[in-house]
Amino acid sequence: SLRMLLANSVGFTIFVFSTFLQEIIKKTMLMMPEFLTDGVIELYARKDYRFDADMMAEIDSNRLFLREYLLWVDKTNSIEDCHKASDMFRNGWNQSETFAYSLVLKETGRAVGSIDLHNVNQDNKRAEIGYWLAERYNGRGLMSRAVQLIEKQAFSAGLHRLEIRVQKENLPSARVAERNGYVLEGTLTDALFKYGSFYDELVFAKVNKA
Repeated sequence: SLRMLLANSVGFTIFVFSTFLQEIIKKTMLMMPEFLTDGVIELYARKDYRFDADMMAEIDSNRLFLREYLLWVDKTNSIEDCHKASDMFRNGWNQSETFAYSLVLKETGRAVGSIDLHNVNQDNKRAEIGYWLAERYNGRGLMSRAVQLIEKQAFSAGLHRLEIRVQKENLPSARVAERNGYVLEGTLTDALFKYGSFYDELVFAKVNKA
């Protein structure tokens, strides 16, 4: 009948438009690989609980070292807390808003830290890189390797500007930014409030000149 023909036509039109809209959204969303490696470290997308036990062990072993700069450390006290974080990161991946990775030593298969791409701004083609590493692995260039892997993929995916923001007193994290060519653009006065006090934040940045 004519009514059925019209209904089918409308349904097909909606389907075509919906598919077209989904393709447009996919093209405008940032896409990052779920696995990266340089032969020494491996980065695995934090979309499941695979490395949560490693993460919890490192957080417990480095609690005093990490909490000075990371407020979430005091709120992470059990494997269930790590699972909740992984659930949050999985949602970030699904929404193309945050791309968090477990940083794994290839020689041991053990996670010893984390790195992520967050505050993704597709309109202005920029994002921020954040990271933490177990204290005993500092000075081995592991986080520099991770930053280089993330940076290469982010620029290849179309981002133009990457920032690394660190508390002024966080010298190890600042050195990672400097070693990898990130330029100190300025200091944000009293930008961070932790444990009842304000702290300055350093803003390092690199733009894709390619």
